[in-house]
Amino acid sequence: MIGMSSTWMAMKGFGIRESVERCFGLGFGLVEVGAGHKYEPDAVETIIELKRKYPAKQFTIHALFPPLAESYAMNLSDKAEHAMIVHTAEGMFELARRTGADLVGLHSGYCGKVRWSESGRGGFKELALEEQMPRETAKQNMFDVLGNLIAAAERAGVKLALEVSPDGPWDPMPKTPDEFGEVFSRFGSGMFGLLLDVGHLQRSAAANGFDPCEFTARFKDRIFEVHLHDVVDGKDHHEVGTGCVDFARHFEAIGRSKLEALPLVFEYTSLVSEEAALRGKEKIEALLDST
Repeated sequence: MIGMSSTWMAMKGFGIRESVERCFGLGFGLVEVGAGHKYEPDAVETIIELKRKYPAKQFTIHALFPPLAESYAMNLSDKAEHAMIVHTAEGMFELARRTGADLVGLHSGYCGKVRWSESGRGGFKELALEEQMPRETAKQNMFDVLGNLIAAAERAGVKLALEVSPDGPWDPMPKTPDEFGEVFSRFGSGMFGLLLDVGHLQRSAAANGFDPCEFTARFKDRIFEVHLHDVVDGKDHHEVGTGCVDFARHFEAIGRSKLEALPLVFEYTSLVSEEAALRGKEKIEALLDST
């Protein structure tokens, strides 16, 4: 199912309801309700109502949705935040259950305390690292909270997908193929998998010296969702087909039968026009036909 993140419309200044309906109106059969929205007190009720209005459409949930009134980076490696992370995630699992959403996706951890800085290109906020943390400490903290989150996902009957983060000064955990391998070796639950963000992966691979498509091939059996956007001059969330991401190789590595069962979700900034988004949709549809 080809979908669009509602964050794209949120970055253009639209509220939750109009963001979702505009994505549906452009022909996307799935909307990932994303992290770019401003706080709305009735966000949960809005999505439930939209599911009733469009029963044939599908949703996935991306942290943090529903948006909170305060800025919150949801860092899985920050042990001081673990109780809040689990509480917040349980709310997302409940929303997913009530709307028939297949999964909840979230970013993992960072090697230190982080905060959201001012909005960057196209409306996306950037992370700022406030206090460094030893990498091994960050990993163990992340393992602790993941155990709780996976148990909550299993109770809710909703999949949990860990997203590939772009590399940067915030120092994500995990970021290398072997670190992801350690995570998936430790947690074998069928409700826990990977949100393969090909744009973020392109940036991480360039920074850490590995082949992004080999990463996809290695973890193809753990992929629950794919984020689609391109990378131009080291910047992601560009129109598909305008940068250096090799979508054909990624799709070949995943395989046609699995691709047909996955949510394939475009994730764009406000700088991508509706015309460009539809061009990208046509490119992906053509690529799927040829895979």
